[in-house]
Amino acid sequence: MDKPGPFASQPDTNNTRPPEIDCEDLAKVHENANLTDGRARGEYKSSYPLSAWRQIFLEFSYLGALLFGLALCLIDPALSKSPIENNDAIYTSYFLQLEVKGEALKWIALTISGMLGGTIFCLKWLYHSVAKGAWHSDRVLWRIVVPFNSAFVALFTGFLFASGTVPFLKDETLDTPIMAASFGFIFGYFSDNILAALQNFAHKIFGTLGKE
Repeated sequence: MDKPGPFASQPDTNNTRPPEIDCEDLAKVHENANLTDGRARGEYKSSYPLSAWRQIFLEFSYLGALLFGLALCLIDPALSKSPIENNDAIYTSYFLQLEVKGEALKWIALTISGMLGGTIFCLKWLYHSVAKGAWHSDRVLWRIVVPFNSAFVALFTGFLFASGTVPFLKDETLDTPIMAASFGFIFGYFSDNILAALQNFAHKIFGTLGKE
């Protein structure tokens, strides 16, 4: 007897209904995919008082304003008629009409994108901490400082790579503002990881204080 081909009709299984999947079962697939945030079903009221929500709103407004301003800075090259790929050209910004040398433009793009990455990192942890009940008012200083910290970490990480001190990327990687902005965002978003890696590197080379 011939075996059925790959396009042979299959038995009708329309009468077989798949088992229903409960939302709580989906949340248990992975601990990071917990959609309940530790709440019981039907528990919808906020665990924070109104005074806490005022500070949460201020923190969100601060980060949102930074995000909006930095997004305008990244949109500026798309609106300007000045060339951005030529390092020898003079770039004129669209909004402020400032003239910037093409060579300096890539470092500005790297810094702005690094700050943008740090801002998005703070926004992510703001809504995560609020939803999971881990938000507290003492974290406000962290949210203010991290975007600026990320900007300078991204800039000096770019300096390390461009100078060849860290032989991880090619020298041509940061030649254009677009490439510099791309890596700047990554450097800024993971600035905490970069600082931790530099600290471990310093411990191996120079040792630590308080140890004989």
